[in-house]
Amino acid sequence: MKELQVGIFGLGTVGSGTVDILTNNKEIIQTSTTTPVRVKTVCVKDTSKQRKVNLHGSKLTSDPNDILDDPEIDIVVEVMGGIEYSKSVIEQAFKKGKHVVSANKDLIALYGKELTDMARKHNCHFFFEAAVAGGIPILRALQFSLIGNQIQKIGGIINGSTNYILTRMQVEELSLDKIIDDAKRLGYLEADPSADLEGYDAARKCAILASIAFNNLVTFDQVYVSGINNITLEDIKYAKNLGYTIKLLAIAENTESGIVARVHPCLIPSSHPLAGVMYSFNAVYVICDKLGETMFYGKGAGDLPTGSAVVNDIASIAKNISFNQKPEYGYKILNESRVLSIDEQSFSYYLRLNVQKNLINISDVLNIFDKYKITIKTLDKFEKKQNGNSSLDYIITTGTSLEESFNKAVKEIEDLSSINGKAKIIRIERGL
Repeated sequence: MKELQVGIFGLGTVGSGTVDILTNNKEIIQTSTTTPVRVKTVCVKDTSKQRKVNLHGSKLTSDPNDILDDPEIDIVVEVMGGIEYSKSVIEQAFKKGKHVVSANKDLIALYGKELTDMARKHNCHFFFEAAVAGGIPILRALQFSLIGNQIQKIGGIINGSTNYILTRMQVEELSLDKIIDDAKRLGYLEADPSADLEGYDAARKCAILASIAFNNLVTFDQVYVSGINNITLEDIKYAKNLGYTIKLLAIAENTESGIVARVHPCLIPSSHPLAGVMYSFNAVYVICDKLGETMFYGKGAGDLPTGSAVVNDIASIAKNISFNQKPEYGYKILNESRVLSIDEQSFSYYLRLNVQKNLINISDVLNIFDKYKITIKTLDKFEKKQNGNSSLDYIITTGTSLEESFNKAVKEIEDLSSINGKAKIIRIERGL
């Protein structure tokens, strides 16, 4: 029986987890695939660096050609991160007839279709399960486990760092700034946390999810993005009083008008399953026409959870080779629906207005909403004392309104002389 040889680019967190699983669980993998799989070569930038994982005799090299030019290596695993160099490595692997597994969400969100087309041209498998939600096998579920269903909508917590922060804000009643320092120290955030906090990490994953779920190309730049930087402890508390929890959600939806792809903070009912996803855990909630609603839950990052997703892709390729199956690909782009802008979409809203005490005439606010045909669901007010000054927070939730209309109304409200500063707006997600 032919042993499949694997070459791995990168030996960081994900690469180390992949090597660990392939070497320590090789009998389990062989039982499933009927084919032995071995890591032959690992390519890294610095071979002198101390490594935490035991390579069990695999060759460590800094020369990519030790993998790319080796005719014995069947599968190339790219877990380096970055875009241009990783793309070049994958392209060269396809040209050499090697199958590829990647965990690189940044790369896939930009070049997933292009690389899929190249894999198809060279008759190679191309999988990237680990690029979204770590150890949760969501891409494989969307492609293979839900056959017979039309996937209508997806709502996901797919960035563990921001979910960790929002959970601690809710549970411990701490401000975002205080938790960020802790999150960096514990390894949940990078030194530059902007990709997580501003929602870009989740947006890349959202583009991949939407493309896979709807067989319709969605690129990173088509995803509406807003992060959690402006979420305050006050908003967390006010939302809780209203029966909601604030989560950073990635939403993908297939509508008659086009594809929806957006990432932003949402109020969701505290009774919803996604509201109970705590700390660094991820979850993806899927709505189908026949199955109905289902949720996938698990660890979204880390060496072994993400390495497990990489190994699952390797095992799938090994099984297909063993049974002489045709190559499979991550993307199957069949449709060309357009992606809707955020202004074309409709939402219910949470609105917080800080007003000067005794100067506000709330009917002025209500008249503006009435002008734009926006209904008010709830209206509460709370006294706020800060630095010896007293003001009022008006908390308003609305019925459904077109985003463009709502923003026009809020602009007029902010221009009222009694309003202090900018209004705080958070969308309420009612469609999950």
